[in-house]
Amino acid sequence: MNLINIKCVVAIVLVLMFITGCTKSEPKDAITSITSIELECNTPISEVKCENQSFNDEESIKIFEEAINTAVEMLGQLDYSAEYNMTISYSNNATKNYDLSLRSDRTMKGLLVDQGNTSQGYEISVDHANKLRDLISKR
Repeated sequence: MNLINIKCVVAIVLVLMFITGCTKSEPKDAITSITSIELECNTPISEVKCENQSFNDEESIKIFEEAINTAVEMLGQLDYSAEYNMTISYSNNATKNYDLSLRSDRTMKGLLVDQGNTSQGYEISVDHANKLRDLISKR
């Protein structure tokens, strides 16, 4: 009787392995990878001349991703004005909208706010904010 149970378990495991091995699944990163980033200027707010910009090259997207992924949640209420409306487009056709503020002072942190929750802000480190400033200003 024990031998029959073991054979059944082995057969079930093999069938499950076959089924899961034959289903096609895309890597999680491929589904949610960023394809482009659009910056729309809030001209009255900007300290310097501001132009709408689009980034879709791998190097630029990596700079934005690092800044976003390392941003630190802020405590307390926000009182801010955004320089840019930022739209991130993903490979699965989803989009995400943020407010982005960098200003021109290279000693200041940046600010990122999800437009879906404008009461929560995220600080972008001075280093990452400067990389974004450099990227945006060289276009």
